[in-house]
Formats: sequence, structure tokens, C-alpha cells
Amino acid sequence: MKLLQASTLNALMLGNFDRTISVRDFLKEADTGIGTYTGLDGEAIFMNGIAYNGTADGDVRIMKEEDGVAFGTVCRFDENVPIQRFGKANLETLKKQITPANRNVFTMLKSEPLRFSKMHIRSCYPSEKPYPTLSEVACQQKEFHLENIEGTVIALYCPDYVEGINLPGWHLHFLSSDKTRGGHILGLECEEFDYKVNTLNEFDLILPENPEFAKLNLTEDLSAKTAAVEG
Repeated sequence: MKLLQASTLNALMLGNFDRTISVRDFLKEADTGIGTYTGLDGEAIFMNGIAYNGTADGDVRIMKEEDGVAFGTVCRFDENVPIQRFGKANLETLKKQITPANRNVFTMLKSEPLRFSKMHIRSCYPSEKPYPTLSEVACQQKEFHLENIEGTVIALYCPDYVEGINLPGWHLHFLSSDKTRGGHILGLECEEFDYKVNTLNEFDLILPENPEFAKLNLTEDLSAKTAAVEG
């Protein structure tokens, strides 16, 4: 199975928020994943072939096919895999439980619709050129603490060797079942966690074509700043 990625994490960290690919083309052969939109506009949750945006205003909107994806990862999710189950969990215990035995491949996770006693998410307001860095934008991010909410987690696991291209380890997004709340997960609590995983052993990368991308030093070690932003 194949993972399709738009842009690189270091490019996003350095403020390359321009459109890399349209929503239409990104989901042409995929239906599930996470990311963000042009201008770092909100948190992208791709589910069942629909592009949702968990915005910093606290709501969710459906993106149009012609809208742009700045950075993201998607796959065509195989729903025929068996459901796995983990008991009572917070974010850290969950990450340990779901980490794949083979840490050198990509893994996409999709939970069943679940009830979360607590869900802590964040999102960013859209930026305009000249774009700031992601670290600067993160200082203005909006956080939401939700309780007793039902929804789905979509998450990607990346191997350590792709640091700078993507985020090593888990990156999780949430979308409520009523499609009104969504964002990047900073914390959660639940009594049980039912989920499916797809192992992805093919990787396609689409790079930005904007002139600013050509000027970036993508070899810079941004791991510390990335950890601060993602946490």
C-alpha cells in the first residue's frame, strides 16, 4: 500500500505554506489522512474521501476540490483489516500501545467512532505572505479542551529515518462524529480504543513548485523546534 505526501515537514517549519497540490488531486487515489491547507489554514482531516478543516475558530468546514493542500499525507485506507482494541488510555499510553512492531515502515491508523472523556486539540489561524515560520505561528495557536465527545482519530506513524521529511513517530488528528469539532491532538482520555491500521510500504513525495521552496535550507536540524510545535 502507498502513502502519498505533499511537501516536507522542514519546508513547513520554515514557513513554506503555499499550495503544493489541490484537494482534488491529493484525494484522486486516496481517502484517508492528515495535513494542513494553504496558508497553514487549520488542521486537515481527510476521511472517507472528504477534506475536512478543523479551524482555529473552533468549527469544521468541508474544503472544496480546488482548495490547496500545503502539507499532508494520505492513503487509500483498507477497511477490511481486523479491528484492534486497547483499554483505558491517555495520549502517551496510547502511542506506546499502537506503535508498530516494524518501526521502519509507515502506518496509517483510523479509529472506530469512540467516546472520549477528554479531548485536547489545537488549530492555527491562516497566515498571509510573507509567511512566518511554523514556530512563530504556533505561539498564536488556538487550543480547545473538549469533554464527553464522540469522534474518530486518524493518525500517521513515520519511521525515525524520515526526520525533516515528516515527523518521526505518531501524529494524530481528531474529527467529531457530528463533524463540528476537529484538530491536531495534544491530549486525550478514553475508556477503550478500537482501531484499524494499514501498513504502508510505498512512499510518494510531491514537492512544492513555488520559488520560495528553492531557497530553503532543508538540511537544517529543526527537530527541537518541531518537538515544541507538535507537543
